[in-house]
Amino acid sequence: MTTLSVVRPARLAGVVFAALMVAACAGVPDAPIAANPAVETGPGFRALTGTGAPSSAWWTGFDDPELQRLVETALKASPVLRGADYSVAEAEALLRLALLGRSPSLSSSASAAASRPTGGADDFEASGTAGLAAGWELDAFGRLAAAIEAARYDETAARELRRDLAVTVASETALAYIDLRSAEARLGVAQANAAAQKDSLDLVQTLFDNGRANELDLNRAEAQYRTTLASLPVFRAAIASARNRLAALTGAAATLPDPVTSLDGERVARIPRLTTSLSAGAPEDMLRRRPDVRLAEARIGAALALGDAARASLFPRITLNANLFGLISDTGVAFNEDSIGFSFGPSISWAGPDLRRVYAQIDVNDARTLGTVADYEATVLDALSDAETSLSDYVTERERRADLEAALAAARRSYELSRLRFQEGLDSSLDVLDAQRTLLTTEDQLAVNEAEIARRAIRAYRSLGGIWTDEELTAFRTDQEENP
Repeated sequence: MTTLSVVRPARLAGVVFAALMVAACAGVPDAPIAANPAVETGPGFRALTGTGAPSSAWWTGFDDPELQRLVETALKASPVLRGADYSVAEAEALLRLALLGRSPSLSSSASAAASRPTGGADDFEASGTAGLAAGWELDAFGRLAAAIEAARYDETAARELRRDLAVTVASETALAYIDLRSAEARLGVAQANAAAQKDSLDLVQTLFDNGRANELDLNRAEAQYRTTLASLPVFRAAIASARNRLAALTGAAATLPDPVTSLDGERVARIPRLTTSLSAGAPEDMLRRRPDVRLAEARIGAALALGDAARASLFPRITLNANLFGLISDTGVAFNEDSIGFSFGPSISWAGPDLRRVYAQIDVNDARTLGTVADYEATVLDALSDAETSLSDYVTERERRADLEAALAAARRSYELSRLRFQEGLDSSLDVLDAQRTLLTTEDQLAVNEAEIARRAIRAYRSLGGIWTDEELTAFRTDQEENP
């Protein structure tokens, strides 16, 4: 039989820390957080070290009211979160049910019957019974207390799962919006370049008609122009895909004519920028915030509590019972001293002396508990890896912006110079085409960089825990419903 020491939920933190030295950072929900050892800070956290924790409503840090509106709409209208609300309500009801186990149970019964004796008698006899029963289990060995504790942890797990879904919904909505703006921006770049390339093609065509350009120059100009035109449907498809995703995330049907609502014309083709500084805080604080880590902690608590309940089955269950019953007959006075009865006394039930099934159930619970511990360890390691990677990616992508902006300025000057030199007959059309191609590539790279910085900032916020607590999430969603 697997051996696992009997541990009450109040001592859960010690079990977790002993089993998970690698985590060394996040306790169970009721454990003293201050007792957790510090986690070594990696380069990603060091690059974004700042005062305080990241903002719960991180989407307000982008300079885009439409992004803010869409995220808040998703948090209010998402069917995924509505389903999570019902899961929380179910967990709350199960907790109330477990708490009622400590209360006396009352039941009542009543029956009536009419009969006629054989032998031809015409008289009918009528009778009835009524009863009231009460029972109360004496929780001498902690079975009920353990079941209540498990129900409390299950409720906590349901709330943390809802918060995890809220973090995901908010970030996926923001990412879909960034994809929309990125596709619009890249479409705008391609359209502008196509217009410039069409002007160059018209110029080469004029020169060719006048014998000042050859057919090779004309074909090169047309090939570049047609290639740029061919990219436009790709960007339009990306725009449609992003709009459809936003529709689903915000609780709207993608088949509607305009599922997301009309966008602000001044912001079309403008990729949102993060205008506030991103502070990573400390890794141990991140682990205390992340809903997936807190969910894993709650599952350990529930598993240990269920293990205590299973061990309580090794001992007898003692119940105090009381019964009051009476007989009603048409031949006598109802509920007189002869027709009223009662009983009172304890009852004891025990699974023994053959406890093999109880021990087998204990082994089942112990194996599940060890599995939740392993899941917790994996969750902590994944959380640290996710946060460190997302923060490093954000810093790396942000460092590329200055060089790309300088490259774009140089590409524009190069294109203007090559065009002037071509018009003066100093350079061939090939130089102009190369300059145009470089300009298009650089403008597109900068648009991709802007979008990628925003995406990586969103992923960084998500990896740092997103919304702080279930109370914050509930208050925020309540405010959104009351003030749409």
